[in-house]
Amino acid sequence: MSNTKFIRPKDVEEIFSIKTSTLSKQRQGKYGLPYTVVGRKKNNNRGGVILYNIDDVNEYLKNKGRLR
Repeated sequence: MSNTKFIRPKDVEEIFSIKTSTLSKQRQGKYGLPYTVVGRKKNNNRGGVILYNIDDVNEYLKNKGRLR
């Protein structure tokens, strides 16, 4: 079993000070933080739970110069 920790967009906002509206725009524009959608049927662009892998978020922000 994996010990990967996932967080919701609201948690990303609280931890990293990136607004949920910014995260939404990034997802729609297909850029920004890497994310996963759980519970969405194939070939459907609606529904499901959006989750961010905290390790991927840290790595992304580190590469962009937002984290040390």
